Amino acid sequence: MRELGPFILLLCACGAAVREPAVSSPPPPAPPVVASADPVPPDTVPSFDALAARGPSLAPGMHEAARKEGATSVDLVKADTRDACVRVAYAASAPVTAKLVDHTGAVLATSEAPSTEGTLGPKGPVCIRKGDVVRALTDASGAHVRWVAWAAP
Repeated sequence: MRELGPFILLLCACGAAVREPAVSSPPPPAPPVVASADPVPPDTVPSFDALAARGPSLAPGMHEAARKEGATSVDLVKADTRDACVRVAYAASAPVTAKLVDHTGAVLATSEAPSTEGTLGPKGPVCIRKGDVVRALTDASGAHVRWVAWAAP
């Protein structure tokens, strides 16, 4: 029996050397990338509070008059009792060309180029007469847009 020990060890060692390496399974495929139809989801549009926080630098001396959502046509400020001057900040989920118009559709202010954020009345407030309204418009009906308006007096 003693003589069989080295022979058995030799057989085990040879058997270990001739084994083929274990075949590993291929890695699982990467999950597919799903593209969104909306370039920036609505929840990534700055909040009303973030837009309103710009008030002291954009509209010093003015009071916040409106917080509204909508892309195609939104009435922001109505001058019920006297003339009013406004400035407006907006944020959108996709680049938009934004503008402010009065009740007749006359353009009061417009953005220079499509963007996701901006200020209308960039060089100063736009004014309307008593009884008029400031309406915000964009060229992108599928965008999610938030508007904050400041008015004086």
